[in-house]
Amino acid sequence: MRMVLITLVTQVWACSSYEVHLVDGGNGSAARTCTGSAYDPCTTADQCASMNCHLYNGAGIQVCTQVCTPGDNTTCPVDATGANGTCNNMGMCKPAKANDCVP
Repeated sequence: MRMVLITLVTQVWACSSYEVHLVDGGNGSAARTCTGSAYDPCTTADQCASMNCHLYNGAGIQVCTQVCTPGDNTTCPVDATGANGTCNNMGMCKPAKANDCVP
C-alpha cells in the first residue's frame, strides 16, 4: 500500500502544470522557457500575457512589458535585478535587463 501511494504521489507531481521547462541555451546551459511574464524576451506581442512586446533599442532588449504611471517606478513589476522596472515618459515599464529565459 505504501508503494502504491508513493507511486501515485510521484505521478501526480510529475504531471503538475507548474513544472519548469528547461531548454538548451545554445552553449550547453539550460534556461527556462518564457511564459510571457513582464520582462520575458519576445519577438511578437502574442508571446506576452500583456500583448505588449517592446523593443528598447538603447538597452538592446526586446521584452514583454506593461503600462505604468509615468515617473512612478512602483507601478512596474520587479525585474531580474530585483528592482522595479523604470516607468518611462511613454508610460511603459522598462527593465534594467530581460528575464533569463528563451521565447
